[in-house]
Amino acid sequence: MIRSMTGYAAQTITITKGKDQKAHISLQLKALNSRYFELNAKLPPALSYLETELIKLFKKALHRGYVTFTVYVDNPSIFKGAVVPALSTARSYEKAIKTLKKEIDAAGELSVDALVRLPNIFVVEEQAMDKQTAKAVLDAAKDLIALVLKEREKEGVQLKKDINNRLASMKKEITDINKRFTAHMQEQKQKLSDLMNDLEGDASDLADARKSALYSVLDKIDIHEEIVRFESHLENLKELLSSPGSENGKRIDFTLQELAREINTITAKCSDSKISSMAINVKVEIEKAREQAQNVV
Repeated sequence: MIRSMTGYAAQTITITKGKDQKAHISLQLKALNSRYFELNAKLPPALSYLETELIKLFKKALHRGYVTFTVYVDNPSIFKGAVVPALSTARSYEKAIKTLKKEIDAAGELSVDALVRLPNIFVVEEQAMDKQTAKAVLDAAKDLIALVLKEREKEGVQLKKDINNRLASMKKEITDINKRFTAHMQEQKQKLSDLMNDLEGDASDLADARKSALYSVLDKIDIHEEIVRFESHLENLKELLSSPGSENGKRIDFTLQELAREINTITAKCSDSKISSMAINVKVEIEKAREQAQNVV
C-alpha cells in the first residue's frame, strides 16, 4: 500500500484531579517528509518521562518522516506539588545580610516578613503525571496516529495515481524509442552493407580494418539491452505500487534511479535526434515521478 509521509491530527482531552482541579490537554501530531524517522516531542515537564515510550510508539506506526508531537496543558499547576521553602537560598540570604551588616556596620535584624519577600525563597515541587493521566495521553496519541495514517492513505492514493500516469507515459515513450531504434538500425545496416560492397574484393589490411570499424559502430549504437532493462524496471515499479508492504518509498526511488541510468545510457549510445528527443521526455517523467516518490513512506 502506498502511503504519503505527510499528515496532521489534533485532539483535546480533559483530566480531573481531586474534587475541583481540572485541566484541558491539547495534543497535535504532524508528520512531514524525511529520509528517516525523527521525532520532535514538545512536552510539559510532567510528561517528559514519556518521550522514550512515545518515540517507540510513533516509529513503529509511522516508520518514516519528521514527526512533531506537541502537548499543551492549559492548567499546568494541576501537576505541581507542594510549595516548600528553599532552605539553601534562605541560608545564603542570611549569610549575605550578616556579611553586609559587618562590612558597613548596619543595624537591624532579618525578619521572616522581609525574608519571604526576597526572590526564589519558595519553590514548587514538580510531580510526574499520575499513571491514569499518562495512560490517557498515550491513548490519545494512538488515536492521533490512526487519524494521521488515514490521511497518509488518502494522499497515498493520489500519489499512486500520479506515479502510474508517469509510468504509462514512460512506457509509451520507450515503445516509440524501440520502434525508432529498430528503423535506425536497419538504416545503419543498409549503409554498412553498401560500404561493405564497396570494399568487396579488397584484401588489403586497410580494408579489413575498415570492415572491423564498421561492425564496431553498429555494436556501439545498439541499445536493445538498455531498452529491455528499462521495461523490466517499469514492471518492477508497477508491482511496488501495488505491493501490500508499508515501506516502499525507498524501493520506488531506487528503481527510478535505475530508470534514469538506463535512459542516460540510451542517450549516450544512440545519436539519433528523434531518439534523443523522446529520451528527454522520459527524463522529465522520471524526475516528476521521483518528486512524488520522495513523499512515499
